Amino acid sequence: MDYSDHSKVLNMLKASQDADHDMREQAREAHLFVDARDGQWEPQFWNQNSDKPRYTFDLTNPIIDQIAGEMEQADFDITIRPSGGEATKDVAQTLDGLVRNIENISNAKEVFNEAGRSMTTGGLDGWRIVQEHVNDDSFDQDLVIQKINNFVDRVWFDVNSEKRDKSDSRYAFVLQTISKEAFDEKWPDRAGLSITQDASAEAYSHKAEAVVVGEFYFIKEVDREIVLMSNNSVYEDNESFQKVKDELERAGVTELRRRKRKKNVVYIRKFDGEGWIDGEKETVFSYIPVVPTYANFKINEGKTIYWGAVEKIIDQQRVLNYSLSREIEEGALAPRQKYWMTEKQGEGYEDTLATLNTNTDPVQFYTNDSEVPGPPPQVGGAQINPGLRTISEAMRSMVGQSASMFAANMGDNPGLQSGVAIEKLQNKGDTGTIKYFKAQECAIRHTARILVDAIPKVYDAERQVRILNEDGSFDMVTLNQSVRDEQTGDVVVLNDLSVGTYDVTCSAGPAFQNRQQETVKALTEIAQVDPSVIQLGGDIMLNNITAPGMDKLAERKRMQLLSAGAIPQEQMTDEEMQAMQQAAANQQQQPDPAMVLAQAEQVRGQAELLNAQNKQQEMQVNAQLKAQQQQIEMAKLQQTGQKDSISASQKQQEFQLSIEKMQQDLILAMQEQQRRNDETAISMQKTQAETLNLLREAMGVDKVIGPNNVQAYAGQAEQIVENQQTIDRGIE
Repeated sequence: MDYSDHSKVLNMLKASQDADHDMREQAREAHLFVDARDGQWEPQFWNQNSDKPRYTFDLTNPIIDQIAGEMEQADFDITIRPSGGEATKDVAQTLDGLVRNIENISNAKEVFNEAGRSMTTGGLDGWRIVQEHVNDDSFDQDLVIQKINNFVDRVWFDVNSEKRDKSDSRYAFVLQTISKEAFDEKWPDRAGLSITQDASAEAYSHKAEAVVVGEFYFIKEVDREIVLMSNNSVYEDNESFQKVKDELERAGVTELRRRKRKKNVVYIRKFDGEGWIDGEKETVFSYIPVVPTYANFKINEGKTIYWGAVEKIIDQQRVLNYSLSREIEEGALAPRQKYWMTEKQGEGYEDTLATLNTNTDPVQFYTNDSEVPGPPPQVGGAQINPGLRTISEAMRSMVGQSASMFAANMGDNPGLQSGVAIEKLQNKGDTGTIKYFKAQECAIRHTARILVDAIPKVYDAERQVRILNEDGSFDMVTLNQSVRDEQTGDVVVLNDLSVGTYDVTCSAGPAFQNRQQETVKALTEIAQVDPSVIQLGGDIMLNNITAPGMDKLAERKRMQLLSAGAIPQEQMTDEEMQAMQQAAANQQQQPDPAMVLAQAEQVRGQAELLNAQNKQQEMQVNAQLKAQQQQIEMAKLQQTGQKDSISASQKQQEFQLSIEKMQQDLILAMQEQQRRNDETAISMQKTQAETLNLLREAMGVDKVIGPNNVQAYAGQAEQIVENQQTIDRGIE
């Protein structure tokens, strides 16, 4: 398709408008029905009854408020997951937080809510995604989600597109009404010829003179060459790649191979009824960045069909307005109810009868008339057509049923049903309105898909950005940061958003505040069975309590859990990881006081063991000296020639027994001393074990003790046990 021919593009716009004209007229009627003052009356009846009551009893807007209000209270959660290539869970989480941040700076919640309410009314609405600079003094750009007001009149899609989210659309038009004064100021050389619009008539008057201009989005298939680098990053060989190619080579990142492929690139160009206003501009998008949200979407006979909640209740609401207005008219014109009496019955009581409607007298007297026996009867009063009353009640019921909304859904309980009955009616109503939630899910999912596709092209340089977490907290991350691996020397790009492919899901659920309450309730119930849950997840529970000061208390609890090592490394934030690494480094540089104390205990144990060994040696020397002295004494006795040999022999025997006893006492003393030495060694071994345990807690056991030391300590322990067993056997 030649998109440069202005007349052909105008024909394409006209074809899109003609193909969807009846559905757009239906959507316009639905919006006028709820917005215009006389919208809920058929024009001919409104005009014909200009001199009669024309009241509007609006049951339609409350239904829209109920459906749209439920959507506004819900959260549409976008989840991004790795799906192929070099995709990682960490990058998926970064993309998830970045999309959430884009929603935040775009006020996307408000954009989605307004579009959802309009879609509920007329069946169609939507928004678009644009690329803008962060501020006037920055070259950095962000993606922004923008609401398109009056979507029904301004946006038109490819007539061949059939997908609900229009992701298969090859082109789209976004029209804009600009005041004549603003148009002349911006484009003074142009005639100000408007683009033809689709609406058959205008419902509102007193509007400024304006010119309709348009933005034409279209897709071109462009040849491109992609390059695989040695760090597994894939780049497109374009101007941006050529700028950083030299830096990559200096960092050791070289080209491995390249290939050519086609890609979709969205271009945009402005035009009016006269011709092109500017030249075509390339965007970062691969999909048309205009997203519709359709209610009751269908393709029938090759035609796109859709409608909102109003379409099916217009007739019932109009009949209700007409019938109730007629009831009021008949009641207002009917004569008042009066007492009918003869002149005789009123004689003498004219004063009280004249104030019958205003006095508070408990009794009213009258004069009896024999010709008309009995008190005066009360006759007359409003006589409303019972057929009108029947019609009104029927229409009132049919409005809710046609919209799949029941009294219970609207907060009404006229029959005083039980709680179970009300819940069942609400569920029945939710079944009929869930299709509007599904429409929003489809549109928001495609929005996230467009963002994930465009983000690597917008956030393509090293840049610090904010990512938002689901609970509203945030982290600052650096995208596309080049870091050299100390072990391999390779340059690794952290948070490289261009690597891998990711898929997107969107699901509607309760608002985050409601889920916070559910989380606290669930943790409390689980803690009744397993109290350790509160200890392990105390920070999570405190973070979900929306009371003043709970956020600070949650931070303190998390610091406590970090210090205790109760939080896994994969659940730590970047700041927490850095803090833990810094703490470990400080512990290596400055010994832990507990570790120093354990080392002192080890030295003391070694000193006690050495002292015990010295005492053992001293006892052995003293025993040897005593034995020598005894031998000398015995020799002296033998030399003196004692006269009484028998006595000498006895003394010698006694002396020998004494020596044997001393030797036995010495052996026992040595064994006792050896036992004490072993106990001291065992105590010292326990001290060493405690020291190792402290070292392991402070720096990690692998950094303190190796396999050889482990084997040596094990051998010492076995030797001590064997010695102790030998001593015990000797004592026995």
